[in-house]
Amino acid sequence: MPLIVLIGAQAVGKMTVGKELEKKIDGRLLFNHQTLDVFANFLGYNQKTFALSDQMRKALFQAFVENQGHNQTKTIIFTVMINFDDADDREFLQDIAAIFLSKNQDVYFVELTAELATRLERNRHEERLSAKPSKRDLDFSRNELLNSHQKMRLETQPQELTELFPAIKTLKIETTFLEPAETVAKIVDYWQLT
Repeated sequence: MPLIVLIGAQAVGKMTVGKELEKKIDGRLLFNHQTLDVFANFLGYNQKTFALSDQMRKALFQAFVENQGHNQTKTIIFTVMINFDDADDREFLQDIAAIFLSKNQDVYFVELTAELATRLERNRHEERLSAKPSKRDLDFSRNELLNSHQKMRLETQPQELTELFPAIKTLKIETTFLEPAETVAKIVDYWQLT
């Protein structure tokens, strides 16, 4: 019952790659906004919303590893944006990995990157807007993407992901010129997941 975490900045392609990955492995996608928007619909996007969303995710992951043999899927594919300069964000990754590692389950961190111009283009993609209501205000979404690009460190340095999480299988993929299926093929082939 592994956990595959797709990490990356907004509009890098995490959800789209996750949906493609579902087609290749016995896995089910939980993308970031599925839990976040549950609370944001009532509270707005604030610290309490993010905290409640993180609690919900951890509770799901804990229940998943404790329910071996009865789950609807073998693998959880999870997407998240991480500010690597933020200790709380790094701790969140450690915490969710520990839930699976404590039950001797594999954990994979896949960092997806893409050039800013590509991300701005993907930010307007119909599938993204359909799945994520908060992104439908295109001016707001574009400004949020640009602001976080300037103020947060959303991409690791070479080998940093492995150094931060030595107990976890890690991979970094530049997706600017890759179709989602090509990115998934790299993930599946690298770890022989099928």
